Amino acid sequence: MNKLEKAAQVVINRCLELKRQEALLILCDEPHQEMAAVLFQLAAKRSKHIHLLQLNQDYLEKEFVCDPLAHFMQSMNAVIAVTRISISHLDCRREACRKGVRFITMPGITSETFCRISQMDFDRIGRLSRKMKDILTIAKEARISAPNGTRLTVSLASRKGYADTGLVNSPGAFSNLPAGEASIAPEENGVEGDLVVDSGMGVVPEDHDPLCLTFKEGKVTRISGGGSAERLRRLLAPHGVQARKAAEFGIGTNDTARISGYSLEDEKVLGTIHIALGNNLSFGGANAVGVHLDGVVYKASVTIDGRRILENGRLLLE
Repeated sequence: MNKLEKAAQVVINRCLELKRQEALLILCDEPHQEMAAVLFQLAAKRSKHIHLLQLNQDYLEKEFVCDPLAHFMQSMNAVIAVTRISISHLDCRREACRKGVRFITMPGITSETFCRISQMDFDRIGRLSRKMKDILTIAKEARISAPNGTRLTVSLASRKGYADTGLVNSPGAFSNLPAGEASIAPEENGVEGDLVVDSGMGVVPEDHDPLCLTFKEGKVTRISGGGSAERLRRLLAPHGVQARKAAEFGIGTNDTARISGYSLEDEKVLGTIHIALGNNLSFGGANAVGVHLDGVVYKASVTIDGRRILENGRLLLE
């Protein structure tokens, strides 16, 4: 069994716990055909009701899923989406989960990141994610800093934390693989300061100028950073001013994940934090805009209500 097959086996057997006679839909696009095919082959050994559907490359460009596909997803026991563009924050995904569908998304995942799923300690990640979720739930304020120049204050009172453990074995459960984070929607108008992005939000390795976002009263008022800044402005522009709202504060809890330059994995790395813009309905927020973009900060330091949680990327919790 090769690395892709080992990882696919973990997704099907450990994360999803797919059972005999359960119906599973696997969605993919062309760049993810190989991973989707391996998932199909492994799932077909567990159940005869496995469906593989390939989407056109540009199908999700406007973050839209047609009604027939949405209804098909909702008729399944479980769905796995391996697509370049995320469907994690679409209404059709949330509605499927409300109807009891177990759902896994892996937007833009690379084969290297996919293979590392087989090495994850789900028990450890689950314990730490839930502990961090509880800390966020009772927290009033987080102060974040990093060597890259990030300095942020995030108000959290009255909001509930969420844990992404990677285990999708109960009706309506959802996970973004590779898993491993605790997250929360900041209070409205509750983010102040500067976020300097190490990965995500349009940042690419060739960028020379750091991407910096200035927040005032929970919204981005200034974007600077050369090419990455221009790319981010283009991503946000079609969605209006609501896309500039702070949507999420998250802390990585996965000690198997590695810095890859892609926010999907980087935001799960133990010792990183991320701030997202846009849609936060999945985190208990109220911003229904059609975009969600994560900006990851490496080697972060985090103080919550005066208690140091992370120090330069090192976890201080017992």
